[in-house]
Amino acid sequence: MAKFYTGRDGSLLLDGVTQAKVTSWSFSSDLETLETTTLGESHRSYTPGVQGASGSATLLYYKADDGSNDAGDLLKKLINTNTAGVSDADTVLFTLRYANGDNFNDIKFNAYITGASLGSNVGEVASAQINFQVTGTLAEASL
Repeated sequence: MAKFYTGRDGSLLLDGVTQAKVTSWSFSSDLETLETTTLGESHRSYTPGVQGASGSATLLYYKADDGSNDAGDLLKKLINTNTAGVSDADTVLFTLRYANGDNFNDIKFNAYITGASLGSNVGEVASAQINFQVTGTLAEASL
């Protein structure tokens, strides 16, 4: 039987741990093309250049009974008092997943948190938005 995926099938994992309060995630991959058209040609031609990927996620901002906070861990990668700035150690291992029972469709990669925001509105649960930039090749793409 055909399977249509919905938000109920999606999840976000950090270092292999499912994040509990994610409301959305998005992923975008791109390829830079390098023009190889020469004088006298009437149609443009290209060759592949560098690939890249980036994305975003929205997490509810909360504290669990044990004091943990999924959103807080990610926000601290960029919002902190570290005077040395961001380093290679600040990459995060993401897994974006669609599940169909025990069958997983994963996109796994290391990324830097490149943007982080936290907001509060009357009548709404507080949420945090993060943006990320993939570094290196994808570790897995089982789509």
